Amino acid sequence: MRKEETITGRQLISLVIMTQLGTEVLSLPHTEAEIAGHDTWLAVLLSGLAAQVGILLIWWLGSRYPLRNIYGYLPLIVGKPIGAGVILLYGCYYAISGLVLILLYTDILKRWIFVLTPTWVIILMLLIVCGYAATSTLKRLAFLSQSFMFFVYISFLLIIFSGIYGLDAKNLLPILPSGWSPVIKGIYPAFSSYVGYELLLYAYPYVKTKSKKNLLLAMTLANGFTIVFYVAVCLICTMKFGLGQLNMIPEPIVFILKNYRVEVLQSIDILFLIYYASIISTTIYVYYFLAANAFLHLRSQGLGKQHRWVWTIVGLGFIGSFFVTKRSDILHFASIQDQASVIIVVVLPIVLLMISGIRGLARSGT
Repeated sequence: MRKEETITGRQLISLVIMTQLGTEVLSLPHTEAEIAGHDTWLAVLLSGLAAQVGILLIWWLGSRYPLRNIYGYLPLIVGKPIGAGVILLYGCYYAISGLVLILLYTDILKRWIFVLTPTWVIILMLLIVCGYAATSTLKRLAFLSQSFMFFVYISFLLIIFSGIYGLDAKNLLPILPSGWSPVIKGIYPAFSSYVGYELLLYAYPYVKTKSKKNLLLAMTLANGFTIVFYVAVCLICTMKFGLGQLNMIPEPIVFILKNYRVEVLQSIDILFLIYYASIISTTIYVYYFLAANAFLHLRSQGLGKQHRWVWTIVGLGFIGSFFVTKRSDILHFASIQDQASVIIVVVLPIVLLMISGIRGLARSGT
């Protein structure tokens, strides 16, 4: 296994932001409107705060093993046989997550732009680009994410400027008409939007900061930016459309951009979807990178080479895409992946932290 180079706190911020932002930017207002009504923005905000608690737990776990990534310290916590099983679980989760994201974005591109293009062509192009990037090191991925942050800023500005016209703040009122119950129910589906911060499980020992607190601050800033992005999108869509319209439009942001007219530019929605692919691709190749490294760590001396694992994942993903073609099947597959996210991103780190703490107390004799 090759040795990872260190990355800076700023690079970590851009890498986490790019990993967190996904297709939810396009679909979250629609998904949440069905559950939380016009209090969507509140559910998304609370979900972001819940993700911040998750970041704190992962940071705490990593600080107990500052020189190892999760694949390195898992066997120390639960033993080699169980550790290998958990590592395999992480690898499969990341590989499947990358495929789900590709299927979701391909479905969006097919409905809005490439209506006549065969689905497998779009999937293959995304897989090849993301697979090639995933064969790189963490430092190179961080450089890529910093470069692509330009598209994040442009996306945010486009959404803000295209959405400020025709807003009706009355659509936000009354706040909590049905109490907190719908909002609390909306926290769970919104949480999957913030998944990606668990990158810290792998990246912790490779981030060069002056102190552990600075590393936590970098993660907090990244998550804070994502919260602002998602809340702004939900506020704009809620004020722009009524609940009936939001329930009918799967990607309200694209619909807003489609109806926004600028003399200099035409078809802003198409432009947006095309360059937004760079943001989606970042999440995908980070997932494939993490999956490949998980499979590499199945054996302490290393198991194969990273690029071979990446292209194996890409090949299996391409084959698997032929079995999930209908939109209903893709959404069902995505909902299963959301449930798995809670286990992988929340439950397992908590369990590992508890076991690590108990073993630490046992060793100290208290």
